[in-house]
Amino acid sequence: MTVKESNTAMLVDELSTPLVRYLARKGWNDEDASDLAQEAFLRMHKFQQSRSLDNARAFLFKTANNLAVDQLRRARVHDKFLSSEMLPEQSDEDDDKFAPSAERTVSAKQELDRIYAVVDKMPPKVKRAFLLHRGKDLSYSEIASEMNVSTSMVEKYIIEALKLIREEMNQ
Repeated sequence: MTVKESNTAMLVDELSTPLVRYLARKGWNDEDASDLAQEAFLRMHKFQQSRSLDNARAFLFKTANNLAVDQLRRARVHDKFLSSEMLPEQSDEDDDKFAPSAERTVSAKQELDRIYAVVDKMPPKVKRAFLLHRGKDLSYSEIASEMNVSTSMVEKYIIEALKLIREEMNQ
């Protein structure tokens, strides 16, 4: 083990718990805080391989904070995308006045068949994440745990699935 690697190992031992607590105080659950802390340690390690750090603790906490902010931004973009993809909801009054026509029912079934076809063609991990999220209504962290990947990877899988569906529906 090199000096840099042993220093990194000591920093991980010394700072992992305080870093996870810091992220938890910022509103992250323990699992997501641990994922963000791990990513911050990885980035610090990569950075240290090319140059030395004057204040590793400050670098680590700043990196973790930046990762948390980036994840929040991605989540907002993802939520905005999801809300733009959803059809406007009809009120109960509208439901009473207008029953779906046979034409609309057939059209909806055709759209659903196209979506099923896209889902069947998705890469296995993308398909699994999408079905766990939309079919079983699992959270990203629950899916990450089940698939043994990071929460951000699950987010990427879901975004990819939605992108594939949107592309098919726009054709």
